[in-house]
Amino acid sequence: KAIEEGWTHYPAWDGYLDLRAALAEYHSQYGTDWDPESEVRLFSGSTPALITCFVAFLQRGDGIVVFEPYYMGYSPVFNYLDLKLSPVTLKEERRFHPDIEELKEAIKPETKMIVICSPNNPTGTVYNEEELKAIRDLAVDHDLLVLSDEIYDQFVYEGKHLSIAAMPDMRERTVVILSFSKTFAMTGWRLGAVLADKEVLSLIKKVPIGGRPAAFIQKAGLAALKGPWEPVERFREEYRRRRDFLAEKLNEIDGVSCVLPEGAFYLFPNISGICEDSVKFCEGLLEEERVAVYPGIAYGETGEGHVRIALVKPIEELRRCAEAFRSYAERHR
Repeated sequence: KAIEEGWTHYPAWDGYLDLRAALAEYHSQYGTDWDPESEVRLFSGSTPALITCFVAFLQRGDGIVVFEPYYMGYSPVFNYLDLKLSPVTLKEERRFHPDIEELKEAIKPETKMIVICSPNNPTGTVYNEEELKAIRDLAVDHDLLVLSDEIYDQFVYEGKHLSIAAMPDMRERTVVILSFSKTFAMTGWRLGAVLADKEVLSLIKKVPIGGRPAAFIQKAGLAALKGPWEPVERFREEYRRRRDFLAEKLNEIDGVSCVLPEGAFYLFPNISGICEDSVKFCEGLLEEERVAVYPGIAYGETGEGHVRIALVKPIEELRRCAEAFRSYAERHR
């Protein structure tokens, strides 16, 4: 419809104001109050938004705290900027939640930023209020910026999504990343956004990276935000059903253990009882069973011994996945 109406020309540099206003209103459900005119900017997907934010605030050799395993899409930027990572391990025995004492020890003199992704890709961790308060306290005490990747905010099965930007003293030191790809299944449309305090966003705008979302895509994004939201609710319940089904099947296999994720739509099972090398496991599973999953080592060193399974296939295909795991495990355990 937007194309037919002629929305095919250059859009406004920061994105159309109606969509930015809708995004500010959407995020207000978490207790924030962004100004659409000066505190919301659109990008052609969340990845350009992430890259721009890292480049805006970090210089080569700066330090960042990151919770590992972490989204593999961060790694190219970390490497490009030669950042000094202080990883905080999300351990399986803690249901992939951080140890606050380890978090405190991760802050170094060169640390400039803390990166959080909640719900987390790949572990499904949903950070609770206590954990976010600890992150806030460290950010305030050490004058750090927090990048809050919230693109899976609609897919929470246990607890609730909280935005650290809504906490006291965090509005001026938090950058929120949002995306339409996961919530509305608009992966190929490439539409994301940054929400941040006016002074913070003004620095992000100085980074000379173009790539505004096409006008008709912005109109589609606005239509998605306006609803109806019933399809998103159906997505969430279907992902929950797939999560419960496949996690149960995997936990029945000797050599495999799978923590039930609190959010997002991935499983991150431990396959070290079959093979400690996640790349070797994935290659073998693909070659012998024709099933493709992603090696945990791609999400940081502590992801080794795990694989990531995206719950984007119907139950019958996930059943086939579980059968493939069992068959492979019986031959290689």
